[in-house]
Amino acid sequence: MATLKISIIGTDKILYEGEAEAVFVPTKSGIIEVLPEHMQLVSALQKGEIILKTGKSEEKFKISGGVIEIRPESKVIVLADIVKE
Repeated sequence: MATLKISIIGTDKILYEGEAEAVFVPTKSGIIEVLPEHMQLVSALQKGEIILKTGKSEEKFKISGGVIEIRPESKVIVLADIVKE
């Protein structure tokens, strides 16, 4: 199964670096689901929760804002403000 390569970077440390099957992020225009082979995108994030789907489990991160960049080859980078796991 194809996966995303995800990095979630907070203001002072890397909070997550690994693979996931899907990620849900709160953008300014609503929550989007990012799956492998998603189109390239750069978007502002708003206050909310990032949810990573990794197999049968989920990891959640609360944020107050930030930016997401989706690159080719299913690479996702999140720069997040005030992150809580």
